[in-house]
Amino acid sequence: MGELPEVNGLELERRDDTLVIWFNRPETRNALSAAVAEDLRRVFEALPAASQYRFVVLRGRGGVFCAGGDLKQFREVFQGGAERAAIVEANAAFGQIMAAIDALPQLFVVAIEGAAMAGGLGIACLADLVLATADARFALTEVSLGIPPAQITPVVIGRVGLAEARRLLLTAQRFDGAEAARLGFVNEALADAEALDARLASLLDEARRCAPGAVALTKQIIRESAAGADRQALVQFAAERFADAMLGDEAREGMRAFADKRAPAWAGGEES
Repeated sequence: MGELPEVNGLELERRDDTLVIWFNRPETRNALSAAVAEDLRRVFEALPAASQYRFVVLRGRGGVFCAGGDLKQFREVFQGGAERAAIVEANAAFGQIMAAIDALPQLFVVAIEGAAMAGGLGIACLADLVLATADARFALTEVSLGIPPAQITPVVIGRVGLAEARRLLLTAQRFDGAEAARLGFVNEALADAEALDARLASLLDEARRCAPGAVALTKQIIRESAAGADRQALVQFAAERFADAMLGDEAREGMRAFADKRAPAWAGGEES
């Protein structure tokens, strides 16, 4: 089981098989500073080896998910004498964080209250499941600040399609959680924070029926499919993962459990 790094701008809450990652700068509405981004990178890069966690949940303290990039830092650092190459490197580093999130083997859930803006909404686009309160506020605000949504553009397109992505990325329109659900950013919009917490708990309970190794392999196939892999190459890729799973311990246990009419070991049953 892998160990997770020590962090400052995040709070790591360990709940048995679930890791809850909290943005923990409520005084900035959980803006993404360079330090927070570095914490995110180190945590997400360590998680594939942390097999003790089946689920990873990302949330924000203070009733706000994430306000996007830290604009104060952008002004003071990027526009305060930083070399162009350093700005390129910093922006590309955010892309590497998103790549690490996309590569997670665990089921990744984002729970949004208050607001999810700009880069914060971009991160949410990488989640396997997104829950939000219906009154949460959303926007891709970058162009209204004079900058492009550089690293998040591909994932926004992947989440809601090219036509809606163009509209929202190019106009910075604001919308609420109910509209985010209609667009596809959010899987479920809940009435309030209490309903959000309850649905998150029930969703994770439901997901415990699913074998963690099979989830990880399925996420690999989803990524290859979304990346537009050649059809024949994708057929072979999926077949290889299927064979690996079928000959592994999880599938043997799953087939035995089905025959025995019991829950498999990963869902709380007793392995025979």
